[in-house]
Amino acid sequence: MGWRWWGWVWGISVAQPVWTLSGYVRDKANREPLPGASVVVKERGTGTYTNAYGYYALRLPAGRYTVVAQFLGYRSETLQVVLQRDLKQDFSLEEEGVQVTAVEIVETYEQRRFSSAATSQNRLEVQRLKKLPALLGEVDVLRSLSLLPGVATAGDGSASFFVRGGSFDQNLVLLDEAVVYNPGHIGGIFSAFNADAVQEVQLYKGYMPPEYGGRLASALDVRLREGNSPRWQAAGGIGLISSRLNVEGPLWKDRAGLLLTGRRSYADLFLLLARDPELRQAALYFYDLTAKLNYRAGEKHRFYLSGYFGRDVFRTSFLDFNWGNATTTLRWNFIPSPRLFLNTIAYYSKYDYVFLVEQGNNRARFSSGIEDWAWRSDGEYFLSERLKLRFGAGVCRHTFLPGILEPTSDSSNVRPYRVPSLRGVEAAAYVQTGYKWGARWLVEGGLRWAGFGLWGPATLYTFTSEGQPQDTLVYGRGRFIRGWGGLEPRLSLRYALSDRWALKASSGRVQQFLHVATLSPVGLPTDIWWPTTLNVRRQDGYQVALALQGTPHWKGIGWDVSWELFYRWMLNVLDFRSGADIFLNPQLERDMVQGRGWAYGSEWMLQKLTGKLTGWISYTYSRSFRYIPAITPNPFPSYVDRPHQATLVLSYSLSSQWELGFTAIYGTGRPITLPVAKYVYDGQVVGVYNERNNRRMPDYHRADISLTWKPRPKEGRRWQSSWNLSVYNLYGRRNMWALRLRTDENNPNLQRAYNLYLFRWVPSVTYNFRF
Repeated sequence: MGWRWWGWVWGISVAQPVWTLSGYVRDKANREPLPGASVVVKERGTGTYTNAYGYYALRLPAGRYTVVAQFLGYRSETLQVVLQRDLKQDFSLEEEGVQVTAVEIVETYEQRRFSSAATSQNRLEVQRLKKLPALLGEVDVLRSLSLLPGVATAGDGSASFFVRGGSFDQNLVLLDEAVVYNPGHIGGIFSAFNADAVQEVQLYKGYMPPEYGGRLASALDVRLREGNSPRWQAAGGIGLISSRLNVEGPLWKDRAGLLLTGRRSYADLFLLLARDPELRQAALYFYDLTAKLNYRAGEKHRFYLSGYFGRDVFRTSFLDFNWGNATTTLRWNFIPSPRLFLNTIAYYSKYDYVFLVEQGNNRARFSSGIEDWAWRSDGEYFLSERLKLRFGAGVCRHTFLPGILEPTSDSSNVRPYRVPSLRGVEAAAYVQTGYKWGARWLVEGGLRWAGFGLWGPATLYTFTSEGQPQDTLVYGRGRFIRGWGGLEPRLSLRYALSDRWALKASSGRVQQFLHVATLSPVGLPTDIWWPTTLNVRRQDGYQVALALQGTPHWKGIGWDVSWELFYRWMLNVLDFRSGADIFLNPQLERDMVQGRGWAYGSEWMLQKLTGKLTGWISYTYSRSFRYIPAITPNPFPSYVDRPHQATLVLSYSLSSQWELGFTAIYGTGRPITLPVAKYVYDGQVVGVYNERNNRRMPDYHRADISLTWKPRPKEGRRWQSSWNLSVYNLYGRRNMWALRLRTDENNPNLQRAYNLYLFRWVPSVTYNFRF
C-alpha cells in the first residue's frame, strides 16, 4: 500500500506540465478576425475553432508542436511552436479566393458543422452572395435566406422570412448582438443590412445554442466587420435603385480602427417622370448608416463601439410616413487568462414609425414603437483539449409604446390621445458544455433560464369569457405586477458512423415573452410589439430533430450532404379575431386570441464545395398548422404552410475575370382565405367565410441569372472594379403577391378574382469599386 501511495505521489511530481496556446486568427490584408477558423495540432491530431471574435485557446502538455491555422478561401499558415509556458500565438491568413481545389481546402464551414453535434444551422457567405443574382442589383442578406432549406419568404416584395412553420415575429434578428425589430426597407422589399458592412451571417433554425432565446422559430446572428484595415481604403457600388459607400482605416496604428458605411436609394427620382402631378411630388426612399470603432487597450482588452441607423420615407402632398431602426452596441473583450475569454456588451435598440397627416384642419402626428436598453456578459473557459465551458447572463429593459396621437398645430381638429405604455424586464442566464466519448460519441448540452417581469406604471384590463371589459387595473411607477419564467434545456448528440458520415439528434425548449400585433401575416412597418401580460400568455416552443450529415469526396471533389427531420410544437401562439382594430386601442388584448401550433418536415441539401462550379440544391417538405378555437373549431394550415419547396444555387467561374451565377426557386402557393358564399346587403356584395386559410395561391417559381466581370487589375494601381449584370425573374413569371376580389362592372352580383403581382422581368446593372 505504501509503495502504491509513493508511486502516485511520484507520478504527480514528474507529470508533464500543461500550458495554454492561445491567440487570434485574422485576415492578413484587413486584420479582420476570422470566426470559425480551425487551429490544428498535427502531432496530437486535435484542434479547436476560433470563437465569434476570432479567438482560440488550446490546453497542451509542454513540448514542440506543428500548429496549422486554416479557413475556407485562405492559404493555411503553419508555425512551429515550443510550449514551455502559456504562449500567445496569432495567425494572419492570406486570402486566395473561394474557388480552390479539393486538395487546397483543408477546412470548410460544412466540415466544422459536420464535426460538431449541432443541427439545424446554416451560414451565409457574403462574398458568395455578391456573385449571385439580386433584385435590382441590391445584395440582400434576408432575401437570400429563402435559398436555404426550411426557410420561406412571403414572396416578391417582402423580406420577412419564416423558418420551419414559425411566424415572422418568432425570429430573433441580431445586428452586432443588438435586437433589430424590423429588418427591412421599403416595406420589406430590401434588407436593412448593408452587405458591405457584414462579416458573417449565421442562422439557427429551431434548435439554438443556449446563449440565444426569446423567439420560438430561429435566431439570425448578423456580425459587422470590425474595420481593422492597416491602411485607409474605400469601396462602394452604384446601381439602378441605390448606391452605397464604405470607408475604413486606422485611427491609431495597431491600436484603433474605424469602419463607416452608408447606403441610399433613389427610386423616388423615377417618380419625376410620372404624368400625374401628385406622383411627381411624392417621395419614396430609404437610407442607412453603419459605423464601427475598435480600440485595443493592450493584449487583454479590446473595445468596440458600433451603431446602425436606418430610415424609410414615404411622402405625398397630405401624408408623411417614416419608419426605421436605430441600434448602438458597446462591446468589451477581456482575456483575464489565456484559458478564459469574456465578452460584455451593453446595447440600445429602438424601432418606431411616425405618421404625419395634413389634410385641411386635420393635422396630426401618430407614432408607435419599442425601445430596449440591455446588458449581457458571456464567457468561455477552456478546460482541456476536449472540454470547453460556456456561460453567460443578461438583462433587457423593454418599453412598449403602442400609440400616441397628437395635433401638430393649434388649429387642428385632432385631440391628443395616448395608449398607455408598458414596461417589462427580460432576463436570462445559461451554461453550456460538451464532451467527446471515445472516437464516435459527442454530446453538447446546456441549460438556460429565461424570465420576464411586467412593471408599472401600467393600466391593464380584465375581460369576460366573451371578450367584454370587466375591470380596470392601475399600477404605479416601479411596482412589480407579475413575472413568468422557466428552464430551457438544450441537448444535441452526434454519433460518427465513419470519418465522413455522422448521425445527429437535438432537442430544446424556447420561451417567447414578446408578441406582435399585426393585421398582416407577412409583417408591416405599422406592427405593434406587445408584452406578455395578465391576459396574453407567453409562447412556449419545443423542437426535436434527427439529422444525417456527410462530407464525402468523389473524384477529387468535395461535397456536403445533409438530411434532417424535425418536429416542433408551440403553445399559446397568437392571432387576432376578425375585424380587430390595433391602432389607438387601449383594450387591444380583447381581440387577441391564443391557441397551439405544430410543424413537421424533412430537409435535404446537397452542396458542391470545390471546383469551378460550386453551389447547392435543396428540397424541403414541411407542414404547419394552427388550432385556435376562438377563430375556428378545427385546425387550419398556417399562413406559412407550404408543403414543397426546392432551390438551386450555382456559381461558375468562367475565368479569373468572369463569374456566372444562377438561382432557381419553387414553392407551393401559400394559403389564403376566400369566401365560400356571398349575399347582398344595402347594395353591397358581402362575402361569407367558413374556415381560415381555405384556399391556396398558385405555386411560386422563378429563375434568376447574373454575370460578374472584374477587369484585370493594373500593376501598382489601387483602383479595382467590377460590373454585375443580372436579371431577376428570367422568364417573367407573374407570381401572385395578393388576390383581389372586385365587383363586376356589368353584373353587380358577380365578383371576379384578380392576380396582383409586383415584378416580372427585372434587369439591373451595378458597378462596384474599391481603392
